[in-house]
Amino acid sequence: MTENPNRENVVSYYDEHVKNKLNDYIVVNPRIEFGWETIKRFTPSTPARILEVGCGMGNICSRMRKYWPDAVITGIDISTMSIQIAQKLFGDSKLNFKESILTPDTFNEQFDLIVFMDVYEHIAVTDRPAVHAALAKILRNKGRIVLTVPTPANLKWSLVNKPETMQPVDEHISFEVIGKLAADTGTEVILYELKNVWNVGDYAHIVLEKNDDFEAAFFHPKPVTASQRSRRIFNKAMYKMGSFFRRYYVRKKLG
Repeated sequence: MTENPNRENVVSYYDEHVKNKLNDYIVVNPRIEFGWETIKRFTPSTPARILEVGCGMGNICSRMRKYWPDAVITGIDISTMSIQIAQKLFGDSKLNFKESILTPDTFNEQFDLIVFMDVYEHIAVTDRPAVHAALAKILRNKGRIVLTVPTPANLKWSLVNKPETMQPVDEHISFEVIGKLAADTGTEVILYELKNVWNVGDYAHIVLEKNDDFEAAFFHPKPVTASQRSRRIFNKAMYKMGSFFRRYYVRKKLG
């Protein structure tokens, strides 16, 4: 666990690293390309509203704007300079950028997709409850949260071998942490996938989905079609036949 620096120091750090973010947009960064592919794969079809938390200077937001032209997209970031650049580069009637952190009071609307691109590990442990409460409030039913994070092994290696790359807050995102995120937000983990970006298993992509319809579907099932009924009858007959032969086999062997 890293110490929780004050907000001014964090803002200053990210303002100073805007050039790196611009470079990620101009030059292909495999970490971003891997993340973008996961976002495309797991975004609900035809999302109406999308939020990116920690959007930087808007690289991923701009891609989502082009890929889902009918969606209203919002990007938030703690860095004043990043938001100013993002708004100048990509802001339009359906893509808006806001200097903010995520709390339960940040938004009143709900979103179909919420993206954390290499951001969740930079949220201090003490700040997570507010972030989780906000996600529980603003994630629409059937909505998804997509996270890309460095694996704990990656961060351990970086701390020893490349300490200059460590950020003011760099938390290890373990299975336990993801489980807590899912529990607090009323979501289920539908993807945990290791990626080999620069080294084997150095990044993890995680997708969580909110599904409040399970209980409703269980207690109010859809009508069974004729083909489904026929399949059930056939399967039941096959189960009985298999049970008959297994019973015969057991009696023959055991007497």
